[in-house]
Amino acid sequence: MKRDRSPLGDAVALLVCGVLAGILAAAAAFPLAGLFGMAAENGIQSFESLPTELTKPTLPQTSYVYASDGETLITSFYEENRREVTLDEVSPLMIDALLAAEDSKFYEHNGVDWAGIIRAAVANQGGDSQGASTLTMQYVRNTLIYSASTIDEVIAASEDTYERKLREARYAMAIEDSMSKEEILEGYLNVIYLGNQAYGVHAGSYSYFNKPPSELELWEAATLASLPKFPSYADGLLDGEGDDTQIVERRNWILDRMASLGYITQDQADTAKEQPLGLNPRPVRSECVDVATANWGFFCDYFKAWWGDQELFGETERDRISLLKRGGFKIVTSLDADLQNQATERLSDEVDVDSPEALGSVTITPGTGHIRAMAVNRIYSLDQTDNGPRTDGDDSKPSNYPNTTIPLLSGNSEVSGYPAGSTFKMFTLLAALEEGWPLKTTIPNPSKYVSQYPAGNDADPDVTCSRGGRNVWCPNNSISSSAPLNLWSLFGRSSNTGFVQLQEMVGTSKAYDAAKRAGISFYSPGGVVAAEENGNVDDYGSFTLGMDPTTPLDMAEAYATVAAGGLHCNPLPVMQVIDATGEEWTEASAPQCDQAFSEEVAYAAVSAGRCVVGQNAEGTQCSGNGTAAAYTGGFDRPLFGKTGTAESDRSYWFIGSTPNATTATFVGDTDATFRSEVASESLKVSVKEVGVWILKKAVKDLEEEGWPKPTGDMVNGKNLTSIPSIGCMDADEARSRVAGAGFDASIAGGQFASDCKEGEAFGTSPSGSAPGGAPVYILISDGSGYEEEPTGDETTGGPGGGGRGDD
Repeated sequence: MKRDRSPLGDAVALLVCGVLAGILAAAAAFPLAGLFGMAAENGIQSFESLPTELTKPTLPQTSYVYASDGETLITSFYEENRREVTLDEVSPLMIDALLAAEDSKFYEHNGVDWAGIIRAAVANQGGDSQGASTLTMQYVRNTLIYSASTIDEVIAASEDTYERKLREARYAMAIEDSMSKEEILEGYLNVIYLGNQAYGVHAGSYSYFNKPPSELELWEAATLASLPKFPSYADGLLDGEGDDTQIVERRNWILDRMASLGYITQDQADTAKEQPLGLNPRPVRSECVDVATANWGFFCDYFKAWWGDQELFGETERDRISLLKRGGFKIVTSLDADLQNQATERLSDEVDVDSPEALGSVTITPGTGHIRAMAVNRIYSLDQTDNGPRTDGDDSKPSNYPNTTIPLLSGNSEVSGYPAGSTFKMFTLLAALEEGWPLKTTIPNPSKYVSQYPAGNDADPDVTCSRGGRNVWCPNNSISSSAPLNLWSLFGRSSNTGFVQLQEMVGTSKAYDAAKRAGISFYSPGGVVAAEENGNVDDYGSFTLGMDPTTPLDMAEAYATVAAGGLHCNPLPVMQVIDATGEEWTEASAPQCDQAFSEEVAYAAVSAGRCVVGQNAEGTQCSGNGTAAAYTGGFDRPLFGKTGTAESDRSYWFIGSTPNATTATFVGDTDATFRSEVASESLKVSVKEVGVWILKKAVKDLEEEGWPKPTGDMVNGKNLTSIPSIGCMDADEARSRVAGAGFDASIAGGQFASDCKEGEAFGTSPSGSAPGGAPVYILISDGSGYEEEPTGDETTGGPGGGGRGDD
């Protein structure tokens, strides 16, 4: 039978995790040339001194995870069913089965079975493959591997060489002098690897039969005893997959072997061989389902995923998680237990957990990225048997309410989040400010705008127009005013048509880049990601209106970047990591930050965001009511934010921030990113009210801080060029005049209300001044205000109208 061996990948994993799955099954054969040298050593008493690992083996230790106070336990991580047992806690049948399978002369030899070695060597010389490791030698090898701290130590303890065997034999004989047979046997029972990440008979007994090792039946004991030599035979069996033929054959051989040694009768062996394997695996433990408080599961899940991504903890994700489960760490997270509980209770009161609508919120700290709360009206649970019907009609899988373990708040490669709505206008604003467009830039605000962006094949006819013989995207507006607005007011009142023009002026690619620098991950393969792959990002018009999905964590991260003066920090769930020796891993808990935007750009964006929440602070020039102003009247600290409503009301958002706390709150469908019918308008109100309420709780015990007012360059511009005034003139002449002033002049799509004749140029977008070489659009009149005897007034004003769009 071919000997079972571990791949190199498992050797690397063992550097961090402990015993390799396959190495315990490998027993290197001795060459005849070395036998006599080893035999001579049998009488020598001056053996190498025993490593500390053999006399005091380092076994896995549980890692404990705490909330930010360092005392409130969130959960613990440990290797599956890991617990040391004494001989009295193990069925004698289990012990007899292992001795029969691995070392029937255990109580007779002094650590090395010389007769067995000779038999194995002779067989190996003939082309057969036999092992000769005693149980004591296996204990030595397993313990050295288990306690290895470097890859070199792993290799030295497991490589298939004569030198390793010789060293192992020497240690085994020394162990026999320093430990009793019972102590050796007990140690072996606690380090032996039984496949499927089960280390020791306690873990194996529960992993395969869900019972303590003291209650094992004869055929169960023989099954476990078959695994140390060939642990990979069990791979897949606990998941209902794999082939149990080899395990059954090995088990039956062990039963016959036990009978031949007199441990049991042949009748007992035959009866046991008739039994099926009868596997009854213990349910897999989920550390984050078993959290101390049920609503902390989503934060725990994010923490575990974060740990698995940190290269500091190992070469692979498997290494890192295994280190977490056996390293004995004390981990103080950034979770604010009180804020988490208050937020969860408020969210669930607003929208019941049995609702298909998920109402969730994430709070992080600007300047560090510390995650203080991840709350949602859901139960973190693997049990979805009683969940409600799916809203997308796919009955082949359970819905995600009220129970789910999907990372609704943080997302991953399989969970892209929810359409962002107008919250993405922040990134167009940041890009414009970086390109030199000042806050005083004035842009028309029509009810409908004929853009330069091509309309998709499946575009809604209500937002599709014809321009120059091609179909283009024509977004609508939701605000009632049609007057031109500066950037403060365009952002505060969330003008769709104004921001689409601003995006045309700076380019979608620059807005997209700003979003990524701020912290948006873009998990979805469609939308702007697909446009990037196709090389036509600047043709993607809907970016600024947030058609692309994102997550609450990403939105909190991005707006926290703005709140922190352009300093972007990766989300960080830990504040302190201390290992089993008491050493603090400061690198693990250090914020990872970079200056994504200049401070003056970030603080200018903050100034515009204060118009959203009705704070017309010094240096800020708002007009009209901000989209969240009605819900922030009682907020007595400096605040900025943004609201968002995705197309067809697929999701609602409110992101609010002070200098030391940012909260992103959303409501959306957890089963699908679309809605079969328009959601209740009350949910839009709920998002704003709850978002403000949670942010108030988040800053209650924090010092009040503020932001500097925007600089003069950000307000008025720097090195700007005046845009020529246009008044009721030929369109081509107007374009020539603007181009002659040093701008990239072109005719805007569509026609707009003015008192000029239909077809005449009457104004520009933007108006006033702009950076040299910037795009400037010539506005054409629709003649709606023209009179036969014109008043003579000239205006750069925009069109009128109503209509509905996004907020």
